[in-house]
Amino acid sequence: MFRVPWWLPALIIGVARLLQPQRPWVAVLAYHGLCVVGLRAPFAWGTISRRAWFGLAIPFALLPLVLLLPSLSFFPRAAVAALVAHWPGGLWAWAAYSFLFNVAIEEAFWRGTLVREKPWPAYVHGATFGLHHGLAGLLQFGWIWALPAFLLPALAGTFWTHLTRRSGGLAPALLTHLWADAALVLLVAGQVR
Repeated sequence: MFRVPWWLPALIIGVARLLQPQRPWVAVLAYHGLCVVGLRAPFAWGTISRRAWFGLAIPFALLPLVLLLPSLSFFPRAAVAALVAHWPGGLWAWAAYSFLFNVAIEEAFWRGTLVREKPWPAYVHGATFGLHHGLAGLLQFGWIWALPAFLLPALAGTFWTHLTRRSGGLAPALLTHLWADAALVLLVAGQVR
């Protein structure tokens, strides 16, 4: 397939958001389409120890507690509500898309293809992963959210790169990324109700 440079996903998100500001889902689909075009299999599942399975079970069991968080004064409710309202099908359609497609496509591209092809340190992979999230945060929520929208995915991307290399495959990164997306969906659901 096509070799997608690390910076192109951020560019495609920026261009799509500028061309279709009222349809953020267009940027998401363009970004995921670009990632799919850049995939190069095969992908290994990797190994997860019994101890790691137990370590994964606890955070998944605790996920519903995110709904119990009080109203966060700094949360950008209006911008997030508008974002979800413009997603075809609303919050739960966005959640389903995130769980079924976002996690698999991002992990296959960022950890499955790029980590295999680029022998960069894990933090460099994390920073490249955080770049498109930071740009999306800037364009959707303004300057104040650009840094957190970059830093959190950059840290997560660093962690997922480390997990992928340590396990020899995508399974741990897929499962923990699924947890992160589920936590985000529940946070949004709890804060914009």
